[in-house]
Amino acid sequence: MREERVTLNKIDAKKLIKAAKNHLQEMGLKIIHEDTFDGYHSIKAHKGGKLALVTGSIRDVEILITGTDKDYELTLRTGAWGRDIVIPTIFSGILSKASATLTAGTVVSGYAGVTGTAALVSIPIAVTATVAMAEAYRAGRFENNFWTWLNKEIDSLGKESMVSTPRIVIP
Repeated sequence: MREERVTLNKIDAKKLIKAAKNHLQEMGLKIIHEDTFDGYHSIKAHKGGKLALVTGSIRDVEILITGTDKDYELTLRTGAWGRDIVIPTIFSGILSKASATLTAGTVVSGYAGVTGTAALVSIPIAVTATVAMAEAYRAGRFENNFWTWLNKEIDSLGKESMVSTPRIVIP
């Protein structure tokens, strides 16, 4: 899970949370949980299904706005990026073992099979690494696009409103 925070000053939190909810829905995420209390607003959104689990493309997002009297802190948590790469990695590992077994069983010359097995094992590993890099890129792009959207939204909500630079929170 990755977590980033910004400080918000002189902002109407109710309008911002409504805009954030609409923004997530426009991106195709489903709102799965929402809490609103005095000084606390939380939205959790999810995108994915069975196929997304296998391909490693599940999306989990949580937006948390806490604070009082127009001085707030916004936290963006992005969850499933990277974490859901485990399933494709396991799947690739199974394929590589199956490929190695098939290759070893069909080799006539003992030396010819070593090169073929190594090549077949490295293909799923390369595919997994490529998928992992693509998911990391997509996660980074989502986060950058969110902060860009947030800055535009802050500008539209009020000229006095301010947002700090996002900072990564290390658990």
